[in-house]
Amino acid sequence: MTRTRNRKTAKGNGTRMETAVETYLKWALDDKRIQRLRLHGNKDVGDIGNVYFHGQPVCVEVKWTQTMNAPQHMREALVEAGNMDSPYPWVIQKKNGIGLTSTHRLGQQHAYTTTEVLENMLTLSPPALRARIKPEPLGRNKTMRLITLQDFALILNSGLPLGPKEKEW
Repeated sequence: MTRTRNRKTAKGNGTRMETAVETYLKWALDDKRIQRLRLHGNKDVGDIGNVYFHGQPVCVEVKWTQTMNAPQHMREALVEAGNMDSPYPWVIQKKNGIGLTSTHRLGQQHAYTTTEVLENMLTLSPPALRARIKPEPLGRNKTMRLITLQDFALILNSGLPLGPKEKEW
């Protein structure tokens, strides 16, 4: 039996995706302060809060839609980044066929931003990380760059291993 998509199921999927991204980033960056944000009407500031890169806030907009529609989602992230005075707008989008059931699968979800934002962030990243990240062009005019959520977390974490540090005994 195939579930039909309606407003209720779409809203539920969106909530599940936001919670999964929140959980993944908390784990990956070992930062319990990361949280889902409330809606702020026309002054919305993204879906996930307390994410920073080099001391600057990162606007994280989370999407689970039937079609990618990256230009529209990126425009929304840009507006919301402006609302929070963030130089770093990002969209995390559910990748078709990849579930939310494990850390590995979550890390394979889509993450994208403008070419300029990704280049600025990689410029501030260690050379080894810059060499590792292989973004794909995205959008009709190729003005966005697509990476994985795992690579996005690695950029935020300055290339350090993801997840909590092992306890030293």
